[in-house]
Amino acid sequence: MAKPKNTEPSSQAYLDNEADANRRMSYVNAIAAGVALVLFALYLAQVFTVPDVFLKVIYILFPTAAVILLIPLLFLRSPLIRKPSYKYFLLFSFLLVVAAINAAIPKHGTLGWALGIAMASHYFSPRFARKVFIATLVAMLACIYLGMLFGEYDPLLLGLGVVVDGRPNTVNSFMERIEYLNHQMAQGNNRYLKAFTMYYLPRAAVISLLFITANALNRRTNKLLAEEVRIHDEREKDKAELNIAKDMQLSTLPTSMVNDGEVVIVGEVNAAKEVGGDLYDYLDIDENHVAILIGDVSGKGVPAAMFMMKTITSFRDFATAGKKPSQILSEINASIRQGNKASMFVTCFLAILDKRDGTLAFANAGHNPPIVGSGRNYRYLQCETGFLLGCFPETFSKDEETILQPGESITLYTDGVTEARNIQGDFFGETRLLSVYNRVAHESISDLHSDLKGQVSAFVGEAKQSDDITLLTLKYLGK
Repeated sequence: MAKPKNTEPSSQAYLDNEADANRRMSYVNAIAAGVALVLFALYLAQVFTVPDVFLKVIYILFPTAAVILLIPLLFLRSPLIRKPSYKYFLLFSFLLVVAAINAAIPKHGTLGWALGIAMASHYFSPRFARKVFIATLVAMLACIYLGMLFGEYDPLLLGLGVVVDGRPNTVNSFMERIEYLNHQMAQGNNRYLKAFTMYYLPRAAVISLLFITANALNRRTNKLLAEEVRIHDEREKDKAELNIAKDMQLSTLPTSMVNDGEVVIVGEVNAAKEVGGDLYDYLDIDENHVAILIGDVSGKGVPAAMFMMKTITSFRDFATAGKKPSQILSEINASIRQGNKASMFVTCFLAILDKRDGTLAFANAGHNPPIVGSGRNYRYLQCETGFLLGCFPETFSKDEETILQPGESITLYTDGVTEARNIQGDFFGETRLLSVYNRVAHESISDLHSDLKGQVSAFVGEAKQSDDITLLTLKYLGK
């Protein structure tokens, strides 16, 4: 069976990391360009002694290498820096300068090879690090022999030189070095072989040790990054699924305003980022009665959304003519308790309005008390709290009544309004909520809702919305 190829993470997290590494490498290359120019200046000042043949090459090589290394600074803000192949240009142009330095100064320039190995690790790509490592070993071998023939005189490579009057003299020209090396080879001192065994191999061993160490860390970091990518992708997938669930959830709620000349009903949800469990609904039981419901399911996410949809379905199934609010709540409770292994619950307030005389029959199952009134004379409706639905066999919700006068309205809301917090941790609260209703007379339900949401938003400020804000208002117009 063929061994699967090594795959690297390819999601946005990996691409962002690679782009960041490319930016940092661009700055490193710019520093290397400065080093190349400084060395070039030292050659011009004849600080280093090299053969004339190689000196002519240096006049072209170092300025060209400096220009190549400075080019990436022009693309720091361009899309090119996010290209997967861009790292090859950055690293191998850096190795070009290291090679030039190592060939010119073989004694000290060999230290620069380790930098390429270290910088390749920033990409967290074992495959890329291996390519840089192999290129480094090959280039270092070639540069050692170039340095032997053209670079600054190094006695470790060439030996002591020609002995004249008992004193060693260095050989500097290309032809002098060739003759000297051939002369030593004839005497059994093969400097070409010794340069490989005593000069190249020890340095290659150190470079290899550095690569093995860096690559071990590189693989671990690559694995951690791949895991981060996997988690990121799963979160994005979950987020997309939550958005779908939210759309499905909101699609079950009525969105059109009701205005039949006798009542006006407006309901809306200002959803938080997560899928929540807020619900509202309204429907005509018969030609004279309209039922309204609001609720808040415990928890967040898809389970809360499913429990919310089950509650609405139960309401639409059981809210029929002739039933009292408490009876409907009891039947909803029995329905949603079935299969509720997670012990989820929902608070509900249900009311039935007789459009003929404004009689409002209601029952509460652990929900916030509604606000009733008109103009600038609103109050909280006095009602029994009752038990929440979904957990207990009995609801113990009490049927109560009040009369809505023509022009009066009742607003049902969830605790996303009263428990909205600002950055100091203060709650919006019931007192502030009631003051919004009584500070001005609103011309319509929509104006009332807009004013309330604006006041909540101003209070919360920069704090994040932690819960859905759901409002359902029924205004009784009368016959």
